[in-house]
Amino acid sequence: MAEQGVEFGKYRFDLAGSRLWTGKREVRLSPDACAVLKVLVTRAGTRVSKEELLASVWTDTAVSDEALTSCIQELRKALVDDVTQPRFIEARHRRGYQFIAPLSGRTPAVVADAALPEPELSAIAVLPFADMSPQRDQSYLCEGMAEELIDALTRIDGLRVASRTASFQFRAAGADVHAVGRHLRVGTLLQGSVRKAHDRLRVIVQLVQVSSSHHRWSQRFDRALDDIFAIQNEIATSVATSLRGGVLSAREQQALARPRTGAAAYEYYLRGRQHLPRMTQADLKKSGEMFDRAIALDPNYGPAYAGLATVHATLHEWFGAKEEDRVRAERASKKALELAPELAEAHVARGCSLSLSRDYTEAMRAFDEAMRLNPNFFDAYYYAARTSFSQGEIGRSAELFQKAADVRHDDFQSPMLLEQSLRILGRTEEALAATREGIRRAERILVLNPLDGRALSLGSGALFADGQRARALAWAQRALELYPTDPSALVNGACLQAKCGNKEAALDLLERVFARGWGKKDWVLHDPDYESLRDDPRFQALLDRLT
Repeated sequence: MAEQGVEFGKYRFDLAGSRLWTGKREVRLSPDACAVLKVLVTRAGTRVSKEELLASVWTDTAVSDEALTSCIQELRKALVDDVTQPRFIEARHRRGYQFIAPLSGRTPAVVADAALPEPELSAIAVLPFADMSPQRDQSYLCEGMAEELIDALTRIDGLRVASRTASFQFRAAGADVHAVGRHLRVGTLLQGSVRKAHDRLRVIVQLVQVSSSHHRWSQRFDRALDDIFAIQNEIATSVATSLRGGVLSAREQQALARPRTGAAAYEYYLRGRQHLPRMTQADLKKSGEMFDRAIALDPNYGPAYAGLATVHATLHEWFGAKEEDRVRAERASKKALELAPELAEAHVARGCSLSLSRDYTEAMRAFDEAMRLNPNFFDAYYYAARTSFSQGEIGRSAELFQKAADVRHDDFQSPMLLEQSLRILGRTEEALAATREGIRRAERILVLNPLDGRALSLGSGALFADGQRARALAWAQRALELYPTDPSALVNGACLQAKCGNKEAALDLLERVFARGWGKKDWVLHDPDYESLRDDPRFQALLDRLT
């Protein structure tokens, strides 16, 4: 793979220069077609709606669907792609397009760690289910069921579950069981397919042992759509008993008892969850719309309120600190707790909402309750750690970032942020170890998905701390080229420039974020990466823009 490109089939697409190559020959494309291809490639494996493509490519111009259709036709001709049997760009039920070819670097065998011992069977990854529905338009359901099962299995003692971020990279990779297992360092895989037709649902699942490819358990469910909660509960219970042996405890059975709702409301809830992890302003707003629709259909569905609170808390923290978002996060999180007091996600949403008002004491109580309800819930430790750091409780933040890193073995953020806390505490040797662990984890993610902007931008700081200055600058630059308006790419790029002594370059990047009111002031006040900028009048003026 080229330094600034991705490969698929015999083609290479230069993301920085927006140029398509086959071998040494450039495939000529119009600027609009290149822009469409870039959006599709950066969202490979997921459907991108026509509305999203139009808004991303023609930002300042009103165009009709014909402009997009023309670009898709141009790309198919350039890629010699058959509309009836596509290899690269697939139309998704007249609602959008999806890039379906595996990208370069997604073959996990190249990063297998042969020296590591065989993972225990109790280490499991849940892969996105295959969409076997007639219109192939159920990606939200396939992802949603897998994500719900991931969440359920984390509540079972003795299991280690790969995160959504890691396992969902294999939605279109086509890698074999051994390669996937080696990369994710798991002993078993849960695979399956979903076919939804009208109000009927067919789900087929297999629990596969990585070392032998043997099916330890398989099941087929033909049920009404309203039975989806019972199906998920049966799958989680069967997987847990197969891997761990024995029956589930009363506490574990209670933990698996999720709030239920009707099929239509649940569909919108899953659509909201599908958009939530992407963390762009547009996706967060779309996620909020879906949760609102779920609530409109079922005003008593607690998980939808928890999701809605998370959306508005994130929008407030990263995209403008609007009072409207703070108020909506506050109201939704209170309602979530009222309706689902045993739901760990509701307490995390409440904690995040309370931290917006700097009610840190109550926020930490909410996070502590989430940890009690689900001791393996990564979000509880991660957001509690961030909240502790924001209020200057650096020792506590180090403890919680370490716990988050222990709970989710493939997360690169927690060890990288742990390094920062340890550095402030003067624990330099431990900080260096955390840095190198974070880099290792980020590298494994980037092998699967070279377009992961968060891994690139946050990883650039870790590389700098490890003495890899040139590589750090390259990662930061690539993140900015891929996502020039992303707050994380801009802020982490600015911090790197500040540490390199390039104050004006750092302030120029911060101008694009802080001047819009995007960012969390309490975090900035305690972050040592800004130390060289604190006395600069321009930085002080930018800091005053934050709440």
